[in-house]
Amino acid sequence: MEYIAFIHKEANSYVAVVPDLDYTSSFGNTFTEAVHNIVEACELYAEDEEILPIARSLEVLTKDEDLETNATPQLINIKIEKNVRINVMLPAGLLREVNTKAEETYHGNRSAYIQDLMQRDIAMQI
Repeated sequence: MEYIAFIHKEANSYVAVVPDLDYTSSFGNTFTEAVHNIVEACELYAEDEEILPIARSLEVLTKDEDLETNATPQLINIKIEKNVRINVMLPAGLLREVNTKAEETYHGNRSAYIQDLMQRDIAMQI
């Protein structure tokens, strides 16, 4: 499903906001990182929603006074596939390493980090 994110530069980062998804927001050190992070944030938001709102047009959204005036619109595509909870046993040391890496690269989202590793592993086998 496609939505429009608005991304603006702050002092040391880029901030992304999707007004149609209850102003879901994220940030990144670069514009590209902000885009990737807002997609992930919106996908997490969508997991908890029964029905997602219809995306408004750029013309309607640009009239929103709550958005930064210098923000760049960016079309994003979010996957709506539901995640399934699983129970996994890991050695304590490995879990600490996973948590550290997730904190460094996925803003502490361990599930996103593990999903990314699994997707890369599967892609390498194809």
